[in-house]
Amino acid sequence: MQQNEKFKDWLFRYQSFYRVRRTDKSKRRFLSALVADISDMREDVQVIEYNRHKKYASRNVYVGDIEKADRIICTYYDTPIQHFGPYVLFDREAQEKRTTSFIVVSSVLLILLGIAGTFFYMQNASGAVDLLSVRTLFIALAYGVFFYLLGKIAKGSANRKTLIRNTSSVLAMLAMISEAKGEKTAFAFVDEGSFGESGLEAMLTPGNKKAKIFFLDCVGADAPLHVIGNDVSKTKLSEFSINHRSSDEKITYIFSAKTSENEQKTQFYLDKADLDQKNLNMENITKVVELCR
Repeated sequence: MQQNEKFKDWLFRYQSFYRVRRTDKSKRRFLSALVADISDMREDVQVIEYNRHKKYASRNVYVGDIEKADRIICTYYDTPIQHFGPYVLFDREAQEKRTTSFIVVSSVLLILLGIAGTFFYMQNASGAVDLLSVRTLFIALAYGVFFYLLGKIAKGSANRKTLIRNTSSVLAMLAMISEAKGEKTAFAFVDEGSFGESGLEAMLTPGNKKAKIFFLDCVGADAPLHVIGNDVSKTKLSEFSINHRSSDEKITYIFSAKTSENEQKTQFYLDKADLDQKNLNMENITKVVELCR
């Protein structure tokens, strides 16, 4: 698939202006741009809210009629939290441990830095404290910034390098939507997918239980493409050299990843360097778009 002007525009904007989708505000900005881009191509787009709280609500974007479609192609759009080590697909427990470790270590280091700064100030402070002095105001500002950063880190810092995970899948789906014809295929951009499945579960209503689900993840990585599931044409798999493994899951997963054998099981992962790529593997995205036609 060639990068036409429309795709280049998507790539620039979603990589530059809407790459972080962690807070409610940043997600709203992304969704506003996404809905506007999809509306330029078709009218059957809607935003569905779920898990509503006082100041926050999760949101899925649906294109087409997911209740009547024969298949639904979907991906998550939210930004993952920074973590140690590689991204291991299908192992949420391991990812949770890596993410928690990163938060704990980062918080401890910042607290130690704050203690060191306080000790240094106490050693060098002299004379009576003037509440209106420039020095006092500076110290108050420094502590304000410290506690602000500590609060942010304790909640988890968003990974700002999201081209591979998972902007690449969002772009692939936009390319599919621009070429989609008929009503048999619907599309879903789901929230809360980087650390759970509540967005996917919100999409799976009783009305679409018979639909085939194709879930994309990190498809633009510079790594081999894989398919786990039974709902993909063997002809297309052979044509595009995409690995296939039988699975009892209803959902068919399409993703890019490296592999390793661990306790007689195949582990799919992407290293930090893979996740930090600055360029898309357009060959992989082309294969995915062709596979899902």
